[in-house]
Amino acid sequence: MRWFPGAREQIAVARAEMPQKNDLCGGFVTLVALRANGIPVLDQDEAAAAAGVRLYPDGTPTWPPGEKGRDDYRISLPQAENPDDAGASAAGVAEAVQELSRGRLRVVPASGRWSPDALRALLDGVAGLPRVTVLANVDTAELGAHDTPERALLDYLEGGLPPLWTSRWKVGHFVLLAGTVTGVGGTLVSIVDTYPSLGERGLHFQMLERLALALDGGRGLLFVVGPEHEQQAVELVRNCGLRPVLW
Repeated sequence: MRWFPGAREQIAVARAEMPQKNDLCGGFVTLVALRANGIPVLDQDEAAAAAGVRLYPDGTPTWPPGEKGRDDYRISLPQAENPDDAGASAAGVAEAVQELSRGRLRVVPASGRWSPDALRALLDGVAGLPRVTVLANVDTAELGAHDTPERALLDYLEGGLPPLWTSRWKVGHFVLLAGTVTGVGGTLVSIVDTYPSLGERGLHFQMLERLALALDGGRGLLFVVGPEHEQQAVELVRNCGLRPVLW
């Protein structure tokens, strides 16, 4: 397992905060990015308000099977007029990280054509950043099942046989990426999710090819770095054939 710089702290912060409040995945990952970098934030509500989060308009459950939902909001957050406007945008999350960190953190986006080769090169390059938090905006419908058996994942790593189980939860969602493990058959990416029921206390593995599909529908990654490493992150994104612009 190759952990990204700072990943262990991010996992600990995320697990302590799980589960996310309803519709606040953007606020959740913003909170994790800040706290893991030593920057205090009161709660998911503060992060969500800074990110411009809007709640789903009719209260339809958006959480995964097995979860009960969580609506213990401390503040009154605005509601969206239609489902497409609910949640947080990539721009909102980026602005919240930079605003609440008071400039101590920068956010470098990565967007474009998400081929497996481009994603692999980008994640390989993350190891060259001294410290980074990787946020991903994904379409969960393209991911594998969060409870895919470990034996099936090992078969993929050892021989390239892809697991056939697919996600039963289909939403647009923010998660964190913690690292990769590579075998002769392929590469798995470690996902830090926002619910403890997904994987092992919120940690599950996805085939790199599936993650690329989950990003390729007009979504992307956000790299949270210190100001001194912002340009290095921008160059990494460009060198992988992607664009350092929001989607």
